[in-house]
Amino acid sequence: MKKVSIILLLCFVQTVFAQELKEKQSKKTSFVIMPIHNSVAGFSNVFLGNYELDKKKNLTFYSVFWNNPSFGGNTGSDLFLETGIGLGFKLNNWYINPTLGFGHGKFMSNSTETTIGEAIIPNVLVLYNSEHFELDFYLSYYKALREGNGDNGDQTRDLLLNWVAPGYKLNKYFSFGAYYESFTQVRTHDGNGEDHIYQWLGGYVKATTNNGIWFRFAAGPNLGTDLGTSKEFYKIQAFIPIN
Repeated sequence: MKKVSIILLLCFVQTVFAQELKEKQSKKTSFVIMPIHNSVAGFSNVFLGNYELDKKKNLTFYSVFWNNPSFGGNTGSDLFLETGIGLGFKLNNWYINPTLGFGHGKFMSNSTETTIGEAIIPNVLVLYNSEHFELDFYLSYYKALREGNGDNGDQTRDLLLNWVAPGYKLNKYFSFGAYYESFTQVRTHDGNGEDHIYQWLGGYVKATTNNGIWFRFAAGPNLGTDLGTSKEFYKIQAFIPIN
């Protein structure tokens, strides 16, 4: 009887140890789906993942599936795809994540068919989060690497995207703040100057749940455009952890 009790105790300890090991391993990785919809680019899905290197650093990776047909020649195929990898650094209330991305498709190269690595996309994400304040800053440069083929020739373009959203937390569930986002064509094949696709300035409201999911809705006027986008904008974004 005593031997049986010892065996049962050993089995229990082994089970607890295995469970703890599994939980520790699972905490090293996380994965997030971030659907975004705005009044110019339409709908896209962003997938974010990270692997914890230590308490202050993690390895990050991402992909963006752009679903706007105009980003693939208005046919619905060859849609623009972003993939990238980076390092994240935690500094007290700050999180800084420089990333090197690449674009695939024919949006940047203006090609007639899918082009792998048509653009290089260095970008950086900066977050601040404290008891009462939050900040979301993003800057991304889309640099064309490969020229198109066929009749489209070398009609490449370089683009600059950035946003900043400083906010105040009413409590752990609701926050609000200002929202600015700009999207600029900084280089075209014919050497023209900058073309502002849009410059948004408005406000946002954000709701956060206990399990880490949040939704943010931003809207306001478009301060300027050289390419005929609307005078007002909207953008909704969700952050959905799945593990």
